[in-house]
This record gives sequence, C-alpha cells and structure tokens, in this order.
Amino acid sequence: MDSYLLLTAIIILAIAFAFSPLGLGGGVLYMPVFHYLAGWSLPEAILGSLTMVWMVALGSSLAHTKGGHADKEVANAARMTAVPSAIIGTIIAWLIISYISGMLIKAFAAVILIFVIERNLRPRNDVIPDAANLRLYKKGAAFGGLASGVLGVGGGAIYVTLNRRLLGMDVHKSSGTSYLIGAAVIPVAIISHVIIDQSHTIVYGNVGLLATIAMPISTFIAAYIGGRFAVRYLSEKIIRAIFMIAISATLLRYLWDIASNIL
Repeated sequence: MDSYLLLTAIIILAIAFAFSPLGLGGGVLYMPVFHYLAGWSLPEAILGSLTMVWMVALGSSLAHTKGGHADKEVANAARMTAVPSAIIGTIIAWLIISYISGMLIKAFAAVILIFVIERNLRPRNDVIPDAANLRLYKKGAAFGGLASGVLGVGGGAIYVTLNRRLLGMDVHKSSGTSYLIGAAVIPVAIISHVIIDQSHTIVYGNVGLLATIAMPISTFIAAYIGGRFAVRYLSEKIIRAIFMIAISATLLRYLWDIASNIL
C-alpha cells in the first residue's frame, strides 16, 4: 500500500474514534484528508468522505442508542427535510465543481463552521421545545442535508447545534440523535454522487478491493468503540471542548486554503 494511503487510513480510524462522542461523522476532516493528503480530486474526496462518515454514523448511533442517548422521533422529523436536501446538495456540488470552482465549496464549508462556532459560543438558556422550535429545527436539518451533499460531510455539526440550541438536549443525547439523522441522510448523498458524478470508479481504482472492504468495516468498529467509551467515561464539559477544538481546527485549514488561493 502507498505510504500516503496508509497514513490516510490511520488518520481516518483515529478521527472515527475521536469524533464518535461528538455527534460528528468526521467529514469536516475526512474531506481535507482525502483531498490534501491522499491527493484525490474534490468529487473523489467527497465520496470517500461520505462513505467513512456513514460508517461513523452507523457505529456511533448504535453505541449511543444502546446507552439510551438518542431521540428517534426527533431524528425522524429531521430526516423528512434532510434527506431530499442531500440530493439537492449533490446536484449543487456537481454544478459548482464542473462549471465554477471547487474553492467555492471550501468557502461554503468555512461559512458553515463559523456559524456553528458562533452558535455554540453563545450562552445556552433553558429550552422548552415547542411547535415553533420543531418547525425551525426541520428547516435547520434541511441545511444539514444540503451540506452533506455539497461538502461530503454528515451534517453533524449542524444537527448537534440544533439539538442543543433549539431542543435543549445534553451532549450525549444531541450526539446520538445527530447520528440517527446522518445514518439515513448520508447513504442518499452517496447514491446521488455515484449516479451524478460517477466518482466511485476512480475511488475504487485508487484503493483497490481490500481497502474498499476493510476501511469501512474498520471505521465502523472504531466509531462504535469510541462512542461506547464516551458514553461511559467522558463528561459533557470534555466533549464540548473537543467539539469546539475539532471544528475550529478544521475552519482554520479551510481559511488557509482559501487565503492561499487568493494571495
């Protein structure tokens, strides 16, 4: 195996383990890892990222659900708007990459991360969910699905923020619910990318049969173990701190790339 692909595989598993407590699939890091480290084009990096994020969502949602930290009713409500939005996002990504510039996708990612950081830095008041909050929540979930299709992420940064700010969930429940949403939204985004840009053939050619089978399974296991560990041992304060550090580091990487392209 190429040394860069081996390093990429190690980083992917580390991200799956570390991100599984956060409600994030790791797509905000997977896409840059595939794109910058493995040298894949944006369509290939998006598809590879989505595949790994789906495994994290499945493994982590299983771990959180077993621990009683997920709201299936809220997840089902979010899926109603997030799933169709993922298809729209895939079409938008294809149009941007084909006819404008992939840098626009990176700028979109930076804007989303800035929004997430700003919302999470605000003091959180006690929230009593009502019908108005749920309607707003569905609109926000649609934005998460859109981000999934455009950026190759699971939308977890958006779902977690919505779960906390609009529905008043604690970090464990917001994470588990986020993964339940992503587990249904991400495969739709994957299928949409396979149909629209057909980057799966290039991805398969890059990694081969063994890695195509082994990496998703290994990522699922790493996410499940990480999720079970977090539910049992990590406090809300620690999880929130890791969440903010991960989001901030990813934002800085995108801003660096955008600035380098401009200057």
